[in-house]
Amino acid sequence: MSLLSDLFPEIYRYRAQEAGRTRLISGLAAALAICAATGYSIAKTTASWSDYLSAVTTMQFNMLVFYGTLCAAKSVTQEKAERTWDFQRLTPLSSFELGAGKLLGAPIFAWFLFACLLPAAVLTLLLAPEVYQNFFNRYALGLAAALLSMSVGLLASSYDDTGGSGMGHLSGPLVGLAGVTILNSSFNYAGRLALPYPELVHFYGLELGPALSVAFLAASFLAFAAWAFLGARYRIGRDLLEKRRAWRLPAFLFFLAWYTAGFERARAGSGQPALTALLLPGLAAYIAAFLSGERQEYWRRWLEGEDPARRLDDTPAWLKGAAAVLVIAAALYLVYGFGGAPDLKAYTRLYAILPLFLLRDLMFLQWCRFSASRRPEMMGLAYLALAYALPLIILLPTKMTVFLPAFVPYVRAELSAAANLAGPLAQALLMGYLLKIKIKAVLAEEN
Repeated sequence: MSLLSDLFPEIYRYRAQEAGRTRLISGLAAALAICAATGYSIAKTTASWSDYLSAVTTMQFNMLVFYGTLCAAKSVTQEKAERTWDFQRLTPLSSFELGAGKLLGAPIFAWFLFACLLPAAVLTLLLAPEVYQNFFNRYALGLAAALLSMSVGLLASSYDDTGGSGMGHLSGPLVGLAGVTILNSSFNYAGRLALPYPELVHFYGLELGPALSVAFLAASFLAFAAWAFLGARYRIGRDLLEKRRAWRLPAFLFFLAWYTAGFERARAGSGQPALTALLLPGLAAYIAAFLSGERQEYWRRWLEGEDPARRLDDTPAWLKGAAAVLVIAAALYLVYGFGGAPDLKAYTRLYAILPLFLLRDLMFLQWCRFSASRRPEMMGLAYLALAYALPLIILLPTKMTVFLPAFVPYVRAELSAAANLAGPLAQALLMGYLLKIKIKAVLAEEN
């Protein structure tokens, strides 16, 4: 066995399952045929080594990202469907070894096909040294994007308890398509850096050069891949009695807000609210709450727990997410809300309005989990979609936009701060009261 197989036995198991001799030979033959056909086509058209390298790497990384993500996204789901997951957790392997083994082992045939196409790209670099910058840009971005997409696929698989249906069936293609989109967008961006007036990365006022811009994007992909893998590692080890630390979700949300704010054009005192740095953490908080699945039994154990440290660790995901978003909103308001232009300053009220709507939505999601619905998360999504869509459908055609701030995250500058905040605050308080009653009723029935 190789060193990787010795470190992560899961890789050896996947190699035995997915990399049979016939499959390897046919994969190698197909890769050679594709390289030869692409070379012939380029020779009859542009006869450019750079075009050949771009064509080969585009096929190589699109295959790796999409197919590799499909394999990673079904790794844990398939084990649960085949009833072998509990057996794996009885082995001496840690959650890190299980997670890393599946991340590197499940897409092993995708990595083999990637390796089959690699000699064509290396040969291009040897025969035409002028393409070295394009070569390194594409491989840096491509490998980082592949690890990001596979890590997110593994994270989705680790949260899936449906045995291959529902989310387990759809997450692979959806994450794979998203990964392919990120990959090709980054390739296009790297190509534009060679133009006379490149679009350079600006991060917190620093202008990065072409090489540093590519390095920054690759490092960003790897950073988010690490966050996704850590999330999957925790989820894989959840039933192994590994402690869940209270800072995990808030730490990611703070990092996401800090990272996103670095790209915002708005600066302190400009009066332009940096909303993306609040919207993305809010979306991530809702996704985390949606996937957590914390229902009656979980809440009963949490509320009856006697160890304060353990209760803090087991705080429901939606509470931690909502608290983190509120802190992020307060920090953004301190940075962007003071000293802005009077005609734009009113829009910084969104720093209070958006968290209130998020808090309402998260409490409604938890309320649905205490209902008798078989799929409470889907019911919550359906009703929330109606809660946002119906006011727009009714109020916009009738020109009654003055009432919009009460139902959707919207600011009317001519209204006072109290008038803009009254609607979302009232809904959040009402939903909190209804959730409190629901929790008490459900837990009383169990006792």
